[in-house]
Amino acid sequence: MGLFDGFKGGEKTAVMGIKDAIKEELDRNDWNYEGSDESEEDRQETYFYMRNELENDEAITAVIVVRELYDQMDDADGFIKIKIYDIAYLEEDGDCAALLAKINAWNGEFRYAKFCLDRDQDVVVDIDLPLDLHEGTFQPESIMSMMALGMNIVEKVYDDLMGLCTRGHKPRPQE
Repeated sequence: MGLFDGFKGGEKTAVMGIKDAIKEELDRNDWNYEGSDESEEDRQETYFYMRNELENDEAITAVIVVRELYDQMDDADGFIKIKIYDIAYLEEDGDCAALLAKINAWNGEFRYAKFCLDRDQDVVVDIDLPLDLHEGTFQPESIMSMMALGMNIVEKVYDDLMGLCTRGHKPRPQE
């Protein structure tokens, strides 16, 4: 059984559901989080928001998003996305070309975690996992492992990133 073994509800998670299995895993690991749900006719989304600290004691925000999509045949698919925010931002007079070159290099180096620059010029890490509800066994501990992997990757590039960016998040004025 591998990390990406389908993510379908197994014996225990089939009864409780995927979002409840993740919630139970967060509780089991004593993580503080806030949750919210959104639903529409063809999808259900659940968000888990957490503040975590890197090993260098810098705080970041991590979000786990579970999106389940439903079609007319009652088939369900979707994804689980882990996003890590509040790492760093590019100042208005920062060297965008140098930062994007580093981001491209890191994205080539790391397989599962991908860096991007969002519309506020914040550096964000995205990890996308399939949510195949047709086969396999959902392993909520794998979600925690992937979030830890993302945080470890941020720690690996942190010094280089701080050479190009400013720590944290600075919202840009909305136009």
